[in-house]
Amino acid sequence: MSKTLCEMKKQLKSDFATYKLLVCNASHVCTKCGRAANDKKLLCKPERLKD
Repeated sequence: MSKTLCEMKKQLKSDFATYKLLVCNASHVCTKCGRAANDKKLLCKPERLKD
């Protein structure tokens, strides 16, 4: 399994339910590609979203 969402493009189509769990209630956004996730470890260049 890929370590970052940026690398998980193929999983998005094949296992959408798991992918949704990783992005729901996003707390960080990747400054490189714009993806959002609930854990900064899932992004290649994370930055915390302000509350």
